[in-house]
Amino acid sequence: MQPHHAPSAADLAAILPPVLAARTRTDRAGSGEPAGVLIVLFDHAGQSHLLLTKRTEYPGHHSGEVSLPGGRHEASDVDLRATALRETHEEVGISPATLHVLGPLDDVETRVSGFMVQPWVAHHPGGRPAMTPDPGEVAWVMEVPLADLLAADQLLPPDPQFGVLRYPLLGEDVWGLTARILRTFLDIMRDATAPTG
Repeated sequence: MQPHHAPSAADLAAILPPVLAARTRTDRAGSGEPAGVLIVLFDHAGQSHLLLTKRTEYPGHHSGEVSLPGGRHEASDVDLRATALRETHEEVGISPATLHVLGPLDDVETRVSGFMVQPWVAHHPGGRPAMTPDPGEVAWVMEVPLADLLAADQLLPPDPQFGVLRYPLLGEDVWGLTARILRTFLDIMRDATAPTG
């Protein structure tokens, strides 16, 4: 892959499902309060994008932070895939029926708030999704070009320490759990789209 050149979301939707299904993922079930988040991929204006949310300011953990849409598991959710889809619908208004879930990434534990987060990758085949963010939870839905994330990642060392793994995206500082999930996603994507032979 050329520097800063990102594959289309449609191409990733075709390539990633067997890759995600075949890999041995880190399973941390039982290590914290379960939660699910979603990486939503879509093509818009000739570029692939993913969604991040900037949380509203509120008392407690994660106020004002940039994160992936998602949240804590509820008893009505059949699994954490369902949690990620439901929470994404509640937070940004994307109907689960419009998303094609490609597969899970590694479970990740939060360092402060005691959650075990299961990330899922999904594709919105219809281009940019219709969104109605919940103003009580989401201050801003960030539509990040995948090429921008790749460019930011290429400035980081191969195995960055916790404090170094940060992505400056659309004027925001993306770090912590979200940055760790994005780094795993990029590693898998690069391997899956690397030229063979």
